[in-house]
Amino acid sequence: MKVINKSILALAGAMAINTLIISSVVTQEVERDTLCKKFPLNSRCENYTSTKSESKIYKINRSAFCEKFPLNSQCQQPPLQVIKLNLDRSGEDDEWVRIEKKANKIKLSHTTKVKDGLVSGALNGALGFVPFPLPFVEANKYDWENNQVTEVAFKSDRCKVDSCQLKGTDTLVLPEGTDIYAGLFTIRYQEKDLGRSLDFRIPADSKAETVDTIVIETHR
Repeated sequence: MKVINKSILALAGAMAINTLIISSVVTQEVERDTLCKKFPLNSRCENYTSTKSESKIYKINRSAFCEKFPLNSQCQQPPLQVIKLNLDRSGEDDEWVRIEKKANKIKLSHTTKVKDGLVSGALNGALGFVPFPLPFVEANKYDWENNQVTEVAFKSDRCKVDSCQLKGTDTLVLPEGTDIYAGLFTIRYQEKDLGRSLDFRIPADSKAETVDTIVIETHR
């Protein structure tokens, strides 16, 4: 019996040691994986491939979120404002410019809404921008084509020389207090193989929609 008891104790001891070793190795791997996700250039991460983290994206109400977490970085910034302008001109295509304003940053995008069904009628031939509420009540089917913006610019009415025109790829950083309704915007974009340019003003009666949702991305 004593021999059997000693064998059992020896086996139990060996299993305990192995469990501790395995547990220690697993813990070290978890710590290393976490380390290498955050600091891939660390010496311990050389030739090591960390596991892919799963991410989830949530859209939540900004007002409710910032009321609970006022110090969150997204709550410290002004809300995003969006202006959608329709270019009214002859043809079957329906062109839109989208202006996203956040503090003094302005981002421009150009979209063409191509009619895929019956043509509802000719549009007014004059060039001009008319604010139009979304969404549309559609009688026909449409395809949206987002065109690549290559350059944007803004020239304030106060600016009398070309040297004070502000430029960017798709985003402009305007001086504090700039009136975006008192100036000329230019947007250059690629439409298939053609490079196009468009000058426009934002009508004074165009209303900006405040986006009251924020996007939160979590990783695990």
